[in-house]
Amino acid sequence: MKPEMINFFDRYLDDRYTRRLLSDMIRIPSVVGSEQTLAEFILKELQEMGIESRLDEVEPGRSNVYARLSGSRPGKRLHFTGHMDTVPVCEGWIMDPFAATVQGDKMIGLGSCDMKAGLACAMNMLRAIKLSGIDFAGELLFSAVVDEEAYSKGTLKLAGTDFGQCDAVVIAEPFPADEQHPTPIGITGKVLYDITVKGKAAHGFLPHEGINAVEEAARILTALDRLNLRTHPEYGKGNYSTLKIEGGYQIYTVVVPDVCRVEINRLLVPGETSQSALQDMRDLVASLNLSADVDVTLKAPVYESYVLNNDEPILQVLNEIYPLVMGGKIPHYGFSHVITDANVFAGKLHIPTIHLGPPMGNIHQRDEYVLLSWLAPVSKMYALIAERFLS
Repeated sequence: MKPEMINFFDRYLDDRYTRRLLSDMIRIPSVVGSEQTLAEFILKELQEMGIESRLDEVEPGRSNVYARLSGSRPGKRLHFTGHMDTVPVCEGWIMDPFAATVQGDKMIGLGSCDMKAGLACAMNMLRAIKLSGIDFAGELLFSAVVDEEAYSKGTLKLAGTDFGQCDAVVIAEPFPADEQHPTPIGITGKVLYDITVKGKAAHGFLPHEGINAVEEAARILTALDRLNLRTHPEYGKGNYSTLKIEGGYQIYTVVVPDVCRVEINRLLVPGETSQSALQDMRDLVASLNLSADVDVTLKAPVYESYVLNNDEPILQVLNEIYPLVMGGKIPHYGFSHVITDANVFAGKLHIPTIHLGPPMGNIHQRDEYVLLSWLAPVSKMYALIAERFLS
């Protein structure tokens, strides 16, 4: 990177703007399923910057926000993204979850670190690049999406648009690449097996005339330790957990149950895919020689695991700019047992994806907070990443 670029954006990045924006967003409740008001607020902010932007309805009353800055010539496409939805307010909050209370270096509020702070930093970056008029190639894309805390419906909808066609993605999740919160270069996936066992009804006093679906399902459950779980050097072995079983009478009757349904969650390590996991379960069921017919499918949510290659350009750019902003410190990387929208971008769409944002504090807990001192350096890293990747 040219030396003059290191401090180029300092005159355009505005930490006061980021703090104001974050405070305003915390004051707009956006619990998963109720993101529309925040989406309209973000759209208005982007339009006031003079940035091309629009809403994309995912479900009635739930919209993604998309924005685009185009360079002066053809080139790569870099996409910054974050989710607008938060988890619900849990028990035990001492502070008002929607007041954006500041105590020292902390701003306290629901969604403050997960992940409205990251969104605010990304919007500060967009504003700075727009104001600077800096020349770049390709396109700089931005999205604020719904439903990450549930089924990733927002990012799955985005995947079918041109915003899902890019060369790299930066997700503003709360991973600042320090020793305490290393940036994941690989994350786990998961599947949810939906198994329907179809037996044959009979009188409960004559069970030999039927096929007991509940007992056949039990044979599957007691054989789960034979499921073909792969092992990864960084993650160890995948796992499974039976979450639900339903079968038998609704109103008491002495009838051999003819249907039983089971849901089993399975953690996928890199190297496993949803389709390989589906085949594993079908192979296990086939090996049991059950009398019942068994239908094994997957139900939402399904997430693919991934590991980022060390030579990916977006990772090399982060390695280059991180010490310039963080006083010579190098970024720290790790492997995380988490699910984020990176499972869609990297796992499903195979787009190189990194997580980078202000660090987490009490995430998914009472009195969630973000450290305000991280807003400025993260905004600057975003700007330098965009300039370097699109130069």
